[in-house]
Amino acid sequence: MSRLRTVEQIVRPILANSQEARNDDMILYLMVCKDCILHEHGMGNIYLEDIMRYHREMNIPCFESVRRVRQKIQAADPELGCSPAVRRARHKAQKEYKDYALSKDKGGVTDGKG
Repeated sequence: MSRLRTVEQIVRPILANSQEARNDDMILYLMVCKDCILHEHGMGNIYLEDIMRYHREMNIPCFESVRRVRQKIQAADPELGCSPAVRRARHKAQKEYKDYALSKDKGGVTDGKG
């Protein structure tokens, strides 16, 4: 990604033009990858393995950066938000993850006493 193009400058227009991208982070990331590859290299199709292996060389932002920018944009601009059903699912998943992270049970690992 050229230094003048930030992750937000890539993500915002995608969110503005695609309800599907607003609802699904994987679709959003696919569109970001295609945009970066087209912008940087003039081509639109590339293998997933190449994206995963060479994302730095291709100037593709990492998935987590895209997700965080999407979250920030949607918090600031509700009109670019996801559908109500997706919002409910995200809140439910967030609560489930929080409960998991705070639980004392470490995924079925026992203390060896039984």
